[in-house]
Amino acid sequence: MTSRPRQAALRGLALCAALALATACSAADPVAEADHYMDLSDDPMAASATELTTLDGDPWGFTDVADDRLTLLFFGYTSCPDVCPMTMAEIDLALGQAGEAADAYDVVMVSTDPARDTAEQMRSWLDRFDPSFQGVRGDVDTTVEAARDYGIAVDPPQEAEGQYLVTHGGRIVVLLPGGEAAGMFDEGTEADRIAALLPELAETLL
Repeated sequence: MTSRPRQAALRGLALCAALALATACSAADPVAEADHYMDLSDDPMAASATELTTLDGDPWGFTDVADDRLTLLFFGYTSCPDVCPMTMAEIDLALGQAGEAADAYDVVMVSTDPARDTAEQMRSWLDRFDPSFQGVRGDVDTTVEAARDYGIAVDPPQEAEGQYLVTHGGRIVVLLPGGEAAGMFDEGTEADRIAALLPELAETLL
């Protein structure tokens, strides 16, 4: 039979272990541990120097992002059958789930199919998700250059065997107020996983 002093000692050790585990868990960095997010905050990618145009026809550069918010940047096109609408929907849902932290974010989509994505088409398409989402356009070469500046693979649209092909990466880039890339969400990351990191990113990056 275990003595009372020994039982007390065992309970004390168990309590200490539980407290140590709780402390370790609370000290964990959710951003560093996220396997769906590439953290570049220790060495952000430089802002692209390319110049694009807003849907209102005004000049726009990546250093023109808000100076008091983070920007979720996506390269895509409005006639995309799957990745683009799904990604924008996940962003919209994630911001809805993030509560007050959503106020720390803007969303910008760069068209990878500027020949077909007119300003009117982009505005109408983005409004289906959130009227506050911004769209920007440029010529194909400038768009490809901008995407590659952020490590996103984009190829100029091509026609092959009667099909119009637009190739682009599906990552969501997190831009700092100066336009530098502080991280990226992997293609296909679901809304709840994005939302879980948004408050932490806002707190640590702003």
